[in-house]
Amino acid sequence: MRSVKTEGRIKFGKDGLEIGGKRHLDLKQISELAKAGVDVVKSGLDLFNEIEKTKQIAIEAEVKIKESNNNLSSKLAEFEKDILKIQREFELEYKKLGDEHIFKMRQLDLIEKLIDKIDKVEIEIKVYQKEDGLTSSTVMTLFEQLHHQKLAYMNNLVSLSQN
Repeated sequence: MRSVKTEGRIKFGKDGLEIGGKRHLDLKQISELAKAGVDVVKSGLDLFNEIEKTKQIAIEAEVKIKESNNNLSSKLAEFEKDILKIQREFELEYKKLGDEHIFKMRQLDLIEKLIDKIDKVEIEIKVYQKEDGLTSSTVMTLFEQLHHQKLAYMNNLVSLSQN
């Protein structure tokens, strides 16, 4: 057996490895062991490369998720802004309609009161005409003016109540 002496009692030769004079591995076994070691190292490097690729994919995915979250957040903020705008417009319109309704009701009430006043004045004129015999043209003109004013108010009342 031709051997190369390494340190102390370990010898490596053409037939294999000897430690302390005892043969442990032959060349084929050493070759297979070296190949297996190389395969393990290669698998480790492949695994390391796959881990690095996975990390890179995870980083890219995280960036996309953040971009998507930012986009969704801005769209949500815009949506909330639009909802608040619609709500304010609704409240203003509702108040406007309420104010218009109140105004219209006040107008109707005022016109009804004016008509009642005219009716009372007309009644008083008729009473005075009967009692005092007031039939002058001035009284009759006043009566006609009041009657026309009453009719105009009644027409306004009708047109307001139709709107």
